[in-house]
Amino acid sequence: MHTFTVEAPDVSGAWLEACTRLSEIPGKKAFHTVVRIANPLQEDPHLRAELDRLRAARTKEPLYPIDAVVNTLFPTEFAGTCATHEELTDRYRALYPRLREVKRNAHGTYFGRLVAYPGTADKPEPVDQLARVIRRLDKLRSTAKWSAVYETGTAHVTDDDEVWEAELPDTAAGTEAVIRAASLDTQTLDFPCLSHCSFQLDGTTDTVHLAAYYRSHYMFDRAYGNYLALGHLCAWVARHAHLKPGTLTVMAGCARLDCTKSELGALQHALTTPLFGLGA
Repeated sequence: MHTFTVEAPDVSGAWLEACTRLSEIPGKKAFHTVVRIANPLQEDPHLRAELDRLRAARTKEPLYPIDAVVNTLFPTEFAGTCATHEELTDRYRALYPRLREVKRNAHGTYFGRLVAYPGTADKPEPVDQLARVIRRLDKLRSTAKWSAVYETGTAHVTDDDEVWEAELPDTAAGTEAVIRAASLDTQTLDFPCLSHCSFQLDGTTDTVHLAAYYRSHYMFDRAYGNYLALGHLCAWVARHAHLKPGTLTVMAGCARLDCTKSELGALQHALTTPLFGLGA
């Protein structure tokens, strides 16, 4: 089995290193890969500009702009106009039916699953998983200083908040957000490739770290935008839990390199060659 682990200070370096490692593997495919990014909100403007150019040049197989990929997982511009998490959730839920009319969102969006996880026949009200995570992290921040906090998985997503809280003592973790809905996601391909997000609190530094697991990851098509979106998601949760955003770790059950050798070469060149007008 081919696999690898990448660690880098920013999104651009981590993504390009992962792509380079995949290009050296037969079949350009690896299993159980790990990409760890110290600052998942930082990117190299030269590589980003070249990546945007190459993606736009894909006329036979058009790709969504990176910003569109980001907004599926975290609506950055929308969030920038919201003062509270509750405001963002209310506004996104109001817009969600219209978003799902778009063919690519027929099964929902990742952010929709995070703030409006489908209810059940007995409890039809959608669940705001991020609100739960934020409350949990904020509570642990003010009541204890654990070196790390992990999810326990003892409560179901659709449990009432009172039940959910009762299942999680102060030493446990209710800091996981699930994407897949077993009763709805019966298709074998496409949405959702992201399975879940898990937030860890480092109480010694008041920092929250994010780990995300993808069952499948197409590096050129989606991974770069996914990394950025997860960085924004971690920063949003940290901000509203009165914490600092930390490291992003992305695990992929199967990672695939879906670009040509010439495209990868152009991206590698872009990371070492400043573009006119962008600065160093």
